[in-house]
Amino acid sequence: MESYKLILISIVIFSMKSAETKQSLNYRKDYRNYVNTVVHHIRSHIRSNEMQNLKLKHDFNNHINIEEAFKPDNYMNDSMYNYNITISLLNFKYTRILKTFLNYVDIILRKCKQFQYSYLWENLIFCVTSLIEEVKNSKTMFENLYNAMKYINIMDVRYVFKGTIVANVIIDEIDFFKQFVLQKIPETISFDFNSLQNLIDSETNLKNLNEFYIEASEKVNNMFLYSIIIDPFVNTNSTTNPIKESSNDNDLYLVNLTCSNLNAFYNETIEIWYKNLGFEEFLNPKIPKFIPPIDLHINQNDGIKALNILRQESGWKTMNHILIIYNGKQFSVDFIMKDEINNINFRVKKEHVIQLLRCRYTEIMKNYEILLSTLVHICNKSVPPLYQNCLIELFDSLNKSKRMFDGLNMAINTLNSSSIWSLSNHSHSSLQKILKWNTDFLNLLKNNEFSRCELGNNIIKNEGKNTEKLKKLRNILSEFRDNFYKELRSEMSRMNDRCVMKKPYFDRSKTINYFIIPTATNQNSSESSQIYLNACNYFNNFCENVYKNCYEDLGFRKIITS
Repeated sequence: MESYKLILISIVIFSMKSAETKQSLNYRKDYRNYVNTVVHHIRSHIRSNEMQNLKLKHDFNNHINIEEAFKPDNYMNDSMYNYNITISLLNFKYTRILKTFLNYVDIILRKCKQFQYSYLWENLIFCVTSLIEEVKNSKTMFENLYNAMKYINIMDVRYVFKGTIVANVIIDEIDFFKQFVLQKIPETISFDFNSLQNLIDSETNLKNLNEFYIEASEKVNNMFLYSIIIDPFVNTNSTTNPIKESSNDNDLYLVNLTCSNLNAFYNETIEIWYKNLGFEEFLNPKIPKFIPPIDLHINQNDGIKALNILRQESGWKTMNHILIIYNGKQFSVDFIMKDEINNINFRVKKEHVIQLLRCRYTEIMKNYEILLSTLVHICNKSVPPLYQNCLIELFDSLNKSKRMFDGLNMAINTLNSSSIWSLSNHSHSSLQKILKWNTDFLNLLKNNEFSRCELGNNIIKNEGKNTEKLKKLRNILSEFRDNFYKELRSEMSRMNDRCVMKKPYFDRSKTINYFIIPTATNQNSSESSQIYLNACNYFNNFCENVYKNCYEDLGFRKIITS
């Protein structure tokens, strides 16, 4: 009878797992179809004249006309190929837009400089003021281009094209232009030609615009140079100066004409490369095919709510030294956290957040292991009875670190219960290994009496009994550390695939010297004991800071109580 029950339970569990797997595969298929639909819509709305004479880099010696690649019957069943050439063409065209914008700016800049060198102050003020006004008018265009790139950037392409790196959009470069317009361009300007302050402001603005032009031009030229798929050296006429400087002898007329053409360029760009391609529909979807699918296996609303609580908290600042690597591109903490989470970006944002936490938690475990190793080394170098007292302090600090592991454990489980992370997830953003380590450490601390209260404040009292207890705990810890270190070393060997750490990990030798060298010349008992006491205090503070930064200051309590 008992065996029958076990068989029945196994069948139920297997059926539940099979249903869960099938549901996950259905969602993956739906999400892939959603991405393919968006890419196809963009492809079908790029006008044929925008592709004329453009070449695809097929291999080192051959090129293919992009018009041929965009024909409906070609490569339609190859989702990754379609995605790559569509996004690469979009990147190329958006780069040309930036280049054309800079060419217009360059024409006016050079005229302004001529006025400055010729001491034509009224002309200089008019020229700079006109340029400032027209650059300010580019705000909508750059915001639209940025929103288009941001939308493509929030597709979880790693999920769709598993195991393959595909084209990334040029979002950072467009953001550079957008931020300059938003932050560096004055809100109010004056055409008062008799104002000395206006002249000073004009020269300052001219200097700022020129510096922007130089830096922006370098970025754009590099984008052409490192174009992955589109050959940038074929038919790039539209990136040359759009107006001949000799078109009119009247310099101020040329400034006015260029400004007028620049304004028309903004409107044309928005119409052709934003509205016509469907980005307004993608960002505010009203028809089913443009609405991203929802994973029915999770409660997405809970996940969105939780992520929006977390992203506004201060604890993320302690991770500014970490960049995650997603689809071959690096993303900063600021980039990951700056946008509100919604149904459109939830899929990729949760991946970014969990991968960031995996990087941070792994760093914590690495530094924790170094500090623990330092304490063990210091104790091993101590002589009795300092050795035994050092172990008591070490074990007591180890016991206190339970608070840190409790915090990390609650954070990970909160992410799981909020549908942000799944226990069955084995991707770059999986927290399975971190969860196992937390559980292992908590079990170690729960099942052994490491606290000072249990061991006694001084080994001299009841020396024999305490010595045996210390020896037993030392052996338990040593075996545990050996197993943990092997797993940690395996995890660290793949760390560079998902994280860029701009701050080094603790170094064992340097950490040991940090505590030992200041008192190395002192041999008395009081000074020697101070070494391990300082090291234990440092270890305690490290664990307490982790608890505060990675649990309290990330808002996990708010999620639990919300």
